Amino acid sequence: MGFSITLQPDNDTFTAEAGETILEAATRNGHKLARGCGDGACGMCKGNVLQGAVDHGKSTEIGLPLADRDAGMALFCCAKPTSDVVVERREMSSSWDMLEWDMPME
Repeated sequence: MGFSITLQPDNDTFTAEAGETILEAATRNGHKLARGCGDGACGMCKGNVLQGAVDHGKSTEIGLPLADRDAGMALFCCAKPTSDVVVERREMSSSWDMLEWDMPME
């Protein structure tokens, strides 16, 4: 069973398949979110979870400090929805925000 993901501020909604991260689901549905290492360490894909819940998976405290996690943030490369979620996408300011865009997700 998948969960609905809504990206703010655009209000775009799509479904994550079971076990799929927010970043994987967004990419599969044609949305370009900021990304970096893809392994929960760099923090480039960090964003706010405005509603709903996620499993933070293998995110590291370096990429997602506990204070950020407690404030409702998640690393979209690791976070898997455990309910329908509304997330706030980070605006990309440069090509650095898409460090590995051309590299496939593992």
